[in-house]
Amino acid sequence: MAAPTFRTARLGLAATLLLAAFAPPAAAAGIDDRSARELLALHNQYRAPLGVPPLRWSAELAEKAQRWAEHLATLGRMEHSGPGENLAMGSAGAFGLTQLAELWGNERRNFTNGVFPAISTTGNWADVGHYSQIIWRGTSAVGCGVARGRGQDVLVCNYSPPGNVMGQRAY
Repeated sequence: MAAPTFRTARLGLAATLLLAAFAPPAAAAGIDDRSARELLALHNQYRAPLGVPPLRWSAELAEKAQRWAEHLATLGRMEHSGPGENLAMGSAGAFGLTQLAELWGNERRNFTNGVFPAISTTGNWADVGHYSQIIWRGTSAVGCGVARGRGQDVLVCNYSPPGNVMGQRAY
């Protein structure tokens, strides 16, 4: 049996990580209230230690994210619809929503709070762009959607106002 895969979008480029461990399955389509609370809490767990105000859940952003997740699930590939968006794709049923979002948060190990785009210890801001969007001080709302298609679960989170702004610090 092949190991499940996980991808995150970085400016239209996909990085593939092979993960051998299986986890509870992601929702087949849409995010229920419990999952929305869980994803919001996870986002705010990354923000709190930095003294960044907590995000609020936006039904409007979630609807937009849901439509885009469904579109991407039919395509079977990731592409951004615009700024202020985190994308993740994993083998259908192999990852929980929190697991997918935690991989964005794990980028913090390479993050430095420099002036954008100088925010990564690797020299490539795209290596931390998901994490920096989560913690961006000026961002106040998030909404996420999930869909399944072509053997993949797709998680999309939209943020308002968008982060990763040229010439600004994340916090």
